[in-house]
Amino acid sequence: MMIFADSSAYIAYYNKRDKNHNKAVSLVKKIRNREFGPVIIYTSDYVFDEVVTTVLLLTKNKDLAIKIGEFIKASKITKIIKVDEEIFHKAWEIFKKRRDKFWSFTDCTSFAIMEKMNIKTAFTFDKHYIQAGFNTIP
Repeated sequence: MMIFADSSAYIAYYNKRDKNHNKAVSLVKKIRNREFGPVIIYTSDYVFDEVVTTVLLLTKNKDLAIKIGEFIKASKITKIIKVDEEIFHKAWEIFKKRRDKFWSFTDCTSFAIMEKMNIKTAFTFDKHYIQAGFNTIP
């Protein structure tokens, strides 16, 4: 199974005070126990940036932001996709086209990656993924 991980999932997983922390931990446990079969988690360099920047801004703890970044980078089942020129331009088109939605540009890059790689499911707590037509877990 291919899953795209959004920053909201990482932040919920690592932040015990996040309202979605228990749901995120439970889903990661299911992934580790292979309840979904083999899983590859995809994320992007833009999402990575959002995660470590948000952790830094919320906690004022750079060591923690680095630790979380290193965990993501070291994951054996996680692949970080770099936003290249093609994805960037596709994301910009999505951003411009959906004037009725207040999706961040980073969200649009995630949607473009998911479309390109035919990833149907996102590990996220962000309703924008559902608005864009993707399945979400948990």
